[in-house]
Amino acid sequence: MSPGGPIQRLPLLVLAAQVLMVSCEEPADEGLRSVALEGGAYVRIVNRQDLAQPLDSTTLAVLNSDVFSLEIRAVGDTLPAGVVESPTLFMVGNDQVGKLGVYRDAADSSRIRVRFSGRRVGGGSLSIPGCDWNDPDRFTLVVVTYDGTEVRVYGNGTFLGSMIDTVGLDIGDSDALIGADWNTSDDVTDLDQFWYGAIDEVRLWTRVLPADEMEFRYKNPKNLTRYYSAGGLLPLLGLWRFNEEPVDGVTVLDDSGKGNDAVIYPGTGSYYFIKDGS
Repeated sequence: MSPGGPIQRLPLLVLAAQVLMVSCEEPADEGLRSVALEGGAYVRIVNRQDLAQPLDSTTLAVLNSDVFSLEIRAVGDTLPAGVVESPTLFMVGNDQVGKLGVYRDAADSSRIRVRFSGRRVGGGSLSIPGCDWNDPDRFTLVVVTYDGTEVRVYGNGTFLGSMIDTVGLDIGDSDALIGADWNTSDDVTDLDQFWYGAIDEVRLWTRVLPADEMEFRYKNPKNLTRYYSAGGLLPLLGLWRFNEEPVDGVTVLDDSGKGNDAVIYPGTGSYYFIKDGS
């Protein structure tokens, strides 16, 4: 007998159910999850590489080597009347030849265009299963990989197309942009092709992501965010989650630890943070 009376012995099935309920309980809401860009707002990631110095392996200049992967999860919105150019998800490059760019196809809300070293992968635009850039509630995952020989593009876990390119990129010391495109390299007065919608998460890797992981990554967007481990993030060059409003209102910290922090600019438009996303 215990001082408080008889011990209450619950059936094993009841105990098991209680344990299951605790272990499967959803984590507390994390708050903000994406940044919405409207009418000319964009995000800039500075390339800290000094071309006169040896390669700094923590900078965007690593993209000049022969292996990398880009992941970006985003949602679009109906384009304003008169917009005919392809809005930009991500781009980096010093000119058309050295450019890596991922764009929404303005003429078809289910397709993207990927430009690599002056050519379009697949020769035109690529259709993504389940994608509708006009639907502000439907997030899409785009992945671009390069192994030194072949560029491969995936959308929502599905292989979309590839292109042989043994030359690789030559971005020089160009900065990267999320949500806008350089007309003249690094000239912020000469930007266009602005994104309309929200950017959930951008990951830049210095390895080729395996083809057999694409469906898992699409269906498990929180695998490397809410429950990530330091080892699971290697070798990341940049991780921009947009999961909290910046302390100074504009600086998005690089969660990869490489110091490639991003800065949000309103440009000719506006930006704000939302709870939708992963």
